[in-house]
Amino acid sequence: MVTRRFVGIAVLVAMAGGALFVSHAIAQEPSKPGELSRTLEAANLSPESKVLVRAKGVEAVRAGVAEGDVAGLIQRGVGRGIQPAELVSLLDVVVRAKRQDLPVGPVLDKVKEGVAKRVPPARIVEVASRLSGELATSRDLVRRAEREGIRAEAAGERQRATEAVASAIGRGVPPHEMTDLSRQVARSGERATMSRLELGAQVTGDLVSMGLSPHDASETVGAALSRGLSRRDIEGLRERLGQELKSGGSAEDGAKRLREAIRSERPEDRGERGQDKRSDKPEKAEKVEKMEKPEKPSKVERPGR
Repeated sequence: MVTRRFVGIAVLVAMAGGALFVSHAIAQEPSKPGELSRTLEAANLSPESKVLVRAKGVEAVRAGVAEGDVAGLIQRGVGRGIQPAELVSLLDVVVRAKRQDLPVGPVLDKVKEGVAKRVPPARIVEVASRLSGELATSRDLVRRAEREGIRAEAAGERQRATEAVASAIGRGVPPHEMTDLSRQVARSGERATMSRLELGAQVTGDLVSMGLSPHDASETVGAALSRGLSRRDIEGLRERLGQELKSGGSAEDGAKRLREAIRSERPEDRGERGQDKRSDKPEKAEKVEKMEKPEKPSKVERPGR
């Protein structure tokens, strides 16, 4: 009897220990570990290296990075012969960006681009970390812009504005120039939207890439925003600057003439140009008129004759 009781207690203890082990193992896994596990199982790594990479991969998934993105980066890194410790450092850059509540897509894309081009991992970490810093600066600027009255009208607008501002900063536009541009948007009343800030940041960065100084670029775009130019007109600043440059003058002189033209432009001129560029709207009106056929009522009266 004593022996049976002892055996029963031993079985219960073993079951409890097994349950704790299973629970601990589950706690170490992401909610859907399938893709990550399959990638690591197929990877040409030693067992010790798999444990190292797996730990960082699980950490990334727990931080909120999509498991498919984590598995894809590991697969690319292993395929390019990146050492496990270096692969962990690449994953860590992405994890840090996610934990700072930054848009992780641009950072992940930058890391993947570096891996694909066989850039040394240390250099990839340096570039991706710098991008994270630009995104952090941009995020703070966008949050401040929102407090100053710039509103997000649709899902994703805030993130797109953050990425656009970070891109402009990365192309050489100082944060204080982007702050001034943001204030131009904030003062534009009903047009004070994140989509306008995103557009302004994009075009400012493009003008800098065309040879304009960051100050002249932001001032030119700011003039267009403050005058209430349409999206197409603001996008058209690139073409208009290109035409100025073809005349043989400097980029600064071309931008100055462009700003003077914007500031002297009459609202009705802008309205006429906007209508010309949105030619789809008049076409729709014509179609509605064609659908109205006043001849039909006269045909219906025939049976009464």
